[in-house]
Amino acid sequence: MRGSAAVQESLFVVAKLEDFVPGDYPLRGILELVNGALSRLDGLFDAIYAASGHDSIAPEERVRALLPHVFYSVRSEGQLMGQYSLRFRWFVGLVFSRNCDRLLEHEVIESFF
Repeated sequence: MRGSAAVQESLFVVAKLEDFVPGDYPLRGILELVNGALSRLDGLFDAIYAASGHDSIAPEERVRALLPHVFYSVRSEGQLMGQYSLRFRWFVGLVFSRNCDRLLEHEVIESFF
């Protein structure tokens, strides 16, 4: 079942992640573009996830998690989570997953770009 892309910041921090991201941070504008592109893929996401069962990690978060790797040449999710700032976590929505097979199988990444 497809999980929702709700930000889970209340589980981990007292302050909002938004508070750690300056207004002129370059990924702010990119995030708006990314979210627009991902919203156009909503029908595709619905088609590739079951209507019932346990919620998965939202595919939107999985796709957003790939982008800092490209933008900043980060080699692994562990490095991204361990060495990089809360700003990347804000960009992604705080959730990471190593399982992107479904997104690759259904050409979601190709559709996104």
